[in-house]
Amino acid sequence: MSSVKIEKVVNTLKSLPIPRKWPISVVSGIIVISVFWSFTIISILFFPTTYNPFVNWVSDLGSHSKNPKGSVFFNIGCIISGIAMFPFFAGLYEWYIGGRRNKILTILTQVAGFYTALAMMMVGVFPDDYLEIHIFWSMSLFTITVLTFFLPSYALYKFKFTRNIAIFGFIATIINLILWFCIIPIMEWITILVCFLFIGAIIQSMQKRIERLRFVRHQHIELPKKRKKKKRK
Repeated sequence: MSSVKIEKVVNTLKSLPIPRKWPISVVSGIIVISVFWSFTIISILFFPTTYNPFVNWVSDLGSHSKNPKGSVFFNIGCIISGIAMFPFFAGLYEWYIGGRRNKILTILTQVAGFYTALAMMMVGVFPDDYLEIHIFWSMSLFTITVLTFFLPSYALYKFKFTRNIAIFGFIATIINLILWFCIIPIMEWITILVCFLFIGAIIQSMQKRIERLRFVRHQHIELPKKRKKKKRK
């Protein structure tokens, strides 16, 4: 994506009717969390047997055969949440701080986030009943999510006022990687929970520090480069 196109997207986002004290990522992030968990809980209530996260996969909630009455709620929740994720990641332009390197890392986070949002939608469009397609999109979701954890954490760690969220992101990255080697239902649930906790952490951090983020960005404050230590002769 060229810098001209990115600038147009940013200007469009800034013109949206959302108060400046309520960043786009905060508003859309709250929608993502509220919609997903509300629809997920409704789906669990309609599950024909007692739903057990130690036995049942998350995808069981969206399966028409395994959850005939509740699957529609879970799938709709995934689709709406996926749509809301697009403005959430787009709104991370507030993190364009610290110079060119950090800006590139944030843009890469946004690109990975857009793919994550698409994968989230596709999980709802193609539930467990379409097994092969569903596995592709669900694996894509968990794989690309690693980047949406790690990239911004690496970019934000060097700022003291965003370091806590960066540390949380590194922890979330490790948990997501553990899922690759420990593929059991409860680990899938833990990974999803951590994903949404990270979104919540971003919302809280951005809302609390939005003025500082905007000041640093508008003043074009860059991180000082580390001085190379002179070798003693």
